Amino acid sequence: MKRNLKNHISKYSIFLSILFLASPVFAVKKKVDNVTPEIGSVGDFIQSLLGIAIRIGVPIATIFIIWSGYLFVSAQGDTTKIASARKTFVWACIGLAVLLGAWAIASAIQGTISSLAG
Repeated sequence: MKRNLKNHISKYSIFLSILFLASPVFAVKKKVDNVTPEIGSVGDFIQSLLGIAIRIGVPIATIFIIWSGYLFVSAQGDTTKIASARKTFVWACIGLAVLLGAWAIASAIQGTISSLAG
């Protein structure tokens, strides 16, 4: 019991240390003059909304990819743990692809509309 608890605590302490070490990377040292940017059209609104989603989603997906790597290493050949780590990795990559794909499609549509209108 004691050994299992120690192993469980060490897994979470490694995960929290990674978050603590990565937190300065995500820190923003920029003065924000206006929280709500000027939104002139629906396309600008969608673009700013996707920008916010990407700023939040990409770091979260990166953390889950790192976490899945840790799960692969800690699996030690156990097929159920490897399957769980693979599932975490696949879903993190799918989430990242959906975020970046939505941003790319929205940018392409907005560029096409602005070139047709302008």
